[in-house]
Amino acid sequence: MRFSTDDGEFGLVVEPVESSGMSRFQLVVEGQLIGGADPNFAYGAFEELGHLPQFSDERLGRLREDTAAVLEVLRIEEEFHDPATVSLTEAQDSWLVQRYVYRGDVVVIARAYNGSSLSGSALFSILEFADFASIIEFSRSFWAQNDERFRSEAWRVKT
Repeated sequence: MRFSTDDGEFGLVVEPVESSGMSRFQLVVEGQLIGGADPNFAYGAFEELGHLPQFSDERLGRLREDTAAVLEVLRIEEEFHDPATVSLTEAQDSWLVQRYVYRGDVVVIARAYNGSSLSGSALFSILEFADFASIIEFSRSFWAQNDERFRSEAWRVKT
């Protein structure tokens, strides 16, 4: 099942594998699938995506105008790099994925690794917090249907 924004720019693909506790889990950033389609354990991915750091540093709000400068700040400044960087599932091991909230919008950035170096252009999606939270919460709820251990009405995306 694919959960995404109306324009398809951001979303998740979640397909539980019967009775294994595993799922196909892929991220959609800038309309492109991030990660492989092999089944993996998605619980940690939902937890990572559900906790968003909030940043107010104006440099991080210039992603559309000066992508390279924002990527550099996220790369070298530990106060931004560590909280923004997420570890999702094995399917995304060949990607650096970062997310944060800036002035009420959620920013999700994905960059591919070629060996140990980042390669190619960064993909990014910027969306309203409510849209992001809905996508994450609905996809997590769908995923959790197959395993009672992870069902929770109280689980919500948090900043």
